[in-house]
Amino acid sequence: MSIISKEACFRYPNCTVDDVHDALAQVYTSDDLQEAYMTGAEREPTGLEVEAAAEQLYYSDCNSSGLLLDSDWNRLPDGNKAIYRNRVRTIITTIQKKGTAE
Repeated sequence: MSIISKEACFRYPNCTVDDVHDALAQVYTSDDLQEAYMTGAEREPTGLEVEAAAEQLYYSDCNSSGLLLDSDWNRLPDGNKAIYRNRVRTIITTIQKKGTAE
């Protein structure tokens, strides 16, 4: 069982639902919710998500290196921004592979 599927089972356990009092029971089952959770965990990040993470990674690097004088993401050359975007994509890919490995 993968990390993601374990998390999905933990978050959305199979349970007996009172169909009379639970409006969602008629629409979604635990299996549906688990599948949706796992699909979301495996999806490609959006460009805006990668950009936000790359910017935060840059600021983190600046703070840890003591480069507080020039820590403006907007003034960073596009080539340098691309390095951070690629690092973010590599991190996300690594996390997803680890999470979905059986």
